[in-house]
Parts: sequence; structure tokens; C-alpha cells
Amino acid sequence: MLKPADRKTILSSAIFKGISGEDLDTALEFLHAHDRSYGRDEMIFLIGDPISSAGIILEGSVELSFMDENSNNVNMNHFIKGSVFGEALACAQAERSPMQMRALTDCRILFFDFQSLFRSPSFVLDYQAVLIRNLLRDFSRQNVFLNQKVRIMSQKLLRDRLRVYLSELIPPGSDRISLRFNRSELAEFLGVNRSALSRELSRMQEEGLIAVSGTEVRILHSDFLIHH
Repeated sequence: MLKPADRKTILSSAIFKGISGEDLDTALEFLHAHDRSYGRDEMIFLIGDPISSAGIILEGSVELSFMDENSNNVNMNHFIKGSVFGEALACAQAERSPMQMRALTDCRILFFDFQSLFRSPSFVLDYQAVLIRNLLRDFSRQNVFLNQKVRIMSQKLLRDRLRVYLSELIPPGSDRISLRFNRSELAEFLGVNRSALSRELSRMQEEGLIAVSGTEVRILHSDFLIHH
């Protein structure tokens, strides 16, 4: 059973934003929504699993990854409370997932089935139109993210991977960036060795380019960033 805090999380998510509280229960029933709990390090789905549902993180955080040619885990992204995942795979009814998802903490996830939208002969109800609009916007955001990831991984130098990554994260008019990953997770996300990442961050601090404190980075030299 959903808690009041769950409803607030769902209504503020990318997929359900704009749907009224009165329509939420009807929308969730329409999408055959159900929630499930996972323990830390439990696999939510594996590479090769069929994917029929997308999900929203109600509590906790999860990691999306794949295995490279040498069977190394490659971190694609992390999802926290309120994040939506699996939309494209669910809409495509993927018979074999190219990704796997692991719970980083104890978590609860609300799963829902987008095929209900495709089976509907017309979108006569307001919440159905909102779902379709939000889904299109979310696919666009995913496409932007994947393009950014490709751009990061195409850089030959570690410093350039960091430049691209930090340039994409910094808020307008600010010199501070809150990283979504710890040092090990960031190394995985950038596709580099953790020790090499630590050495490069130390060199950048010694050169007066950045200041690092935990997961916060302060840009000390604006020319270090890539300006769009």
C-alpha cells in the first residue's frame, strides 16, 4: 500500500508530473502499478531478463550497469528517490535486457506497465494524454544523457573526461558541483581506474583548477570548463 510520501514522490516524478492527485489512483490502476522491496545488493533485473515494466524509486538508490567484453562491470547511471528507469525497454517489451540493475541500498520500487497506453484505442482521459506527453519528454532527456555519456567516453584523456562530465553538471551561474557518485562509482562511470582518477583530481587541485571536498567540487578556474 502506498504511503502519503510515496504519492508525493510519484506525482513529482518525470512520468506522472502534471497528473492531479485525484487522477493518480486511476492512472496507477490503468498502468497495473505495484510496489516491491529489495535489500541492499539485491539484483532487480539481470542482463538477458525480459523487461515488461518501468519503475520509479520510492525509497533508496539503485545502479544501472552492463558488462564489457572482459566481463567488467560498467556503471551507466545511478537512480535515487523519484527517478524513473526502464521506460524505453518497457515500451519496447525487450525480450533480453542489455543492462542489469542492482540495489545500492535497501529500496522500494513502484513498477508499472506502459503497454496499457499502447493497447488503449484513444487517449480520451486527461491523465492518459499527460502520461504520453511526459513519456516523450523523458525519452528526449534519455537521448541527451546517452549523447553526453558517449561524448565523455570518446575522450582519450582522463582529464578531458572529467572536463566534459563536470561541464555538464555545473548549475548556471554557480561554481559548485554536487557529484552523484562517490570516488569509486565516479571512476566506474568514467570508465577509468580509481587510483588514476584520484591522482588526476589531486593534480587538478594542485594546479588550482578545482577544489574537492567529499562529493562537492568547486571550480576555481572557469576556463577549465567546456562552455557550450
